[in-house]
Amino acid sequence: MIEIKECMLQLVKQNLKHDKIVGTICDFIDFKEKEGFRFGDLVLFHYELFGGKGNEINQIAAGMELLILAIDIFDDLVDQDNQDPPWMKTPSSTSTHIAMALMTISQIAIDESFFNDTRKQEAKKMFNKRTLRCISGQQYDAENEIYNESDYLVVTKEKSGSLISCACLLGTIFANYQQTQNVKEYAEHFGIAVQIANDIGDIQRENSKNDFLNKKKTLPVLYLLNNADAEFEELKRYYKGDIPKEQIQSNQSEIIALIKKSGAIEYAQVIMQLEINKSINIINSMDISEDAKNSIQSMLFR
Repeated sequence: MIEIKECMLQLVKQNLKHDKIVGTICDFIDFKEKEGFRFGDLVLFHYELFGGKGNEINQIAAGMELLILAIDIFDDLVDQDNQDPPWMKTPSSTSTHIAMALMTISQIAIDESFFNDTRKQEAKKMFNKRTLRCISGQQYDAENEIYNESDYLVVTKEKSGSLISCACLLGTIFANYQQTQNVKEYAEHFGIAVQIANDIGDIQRENSKNDFLNKKKTLPVLYLLNNADAEFEELKRYYKGDIPKEQIQSNQSEIIALIKKSGAIEYAQVIMQLEINKSINIINSMDISEDAKNSIQSMLFR
């Protein structure tokens, strides 16, 4: 983790000459470190798993984490539902410029690495396509045009599956491992499962980041909105705009208690487990050792 952070800071300092912005980005990276560099770890893990050697991959992992930081900044600026990160306490114009700079530097991390040009071109093509798919998924999510489980899974695959598969594929490509399709698929299903787990947690938050309070249509929320029980009528009316946010906010504890006994959490957990099972089945079908299969599962599902 320390190596990833050091590479992130080095990339920023080498490529930006605005001292104040560089200092602000360093603060952002310090904040990000507290939750861990999970995506960078996935890059390093897959590189080592498939036979990659050397420390040059640290720069690629750092570039992946800079992309994640940029997307987190953009996501929070759009949603306005999480005021805790330092980029939400910074002028929005500055945070926007920083996010744009970080996305550019994440590309430079690949361009200026010492891997051969063929692998770099393959990695950049994948990296750009996955980034665009994530942005597309984020926009669908922002539009909130999600009405059922199928819609949710499609958007989540774009939004979350794209980023996790990007991290896994970066390590795989630079290790010159050929079964990239399998890696892409098991990583996408894992990404969906991770997002569902986050949604299960977010709908039970008794604060301003709660998903139903912000009218997000996550899997547990969709279960409630599509439920004919009269107990959920208030929530449905809120989503239609017939009830003010303040009314829902004042009843948040009661609504969360209702959600917990509604079956929505259990429903979401079942779908999450199905995605995990799909991921495991793909891993088990791969032409790799049993130790390697177990290692992937331990890394993903720890």
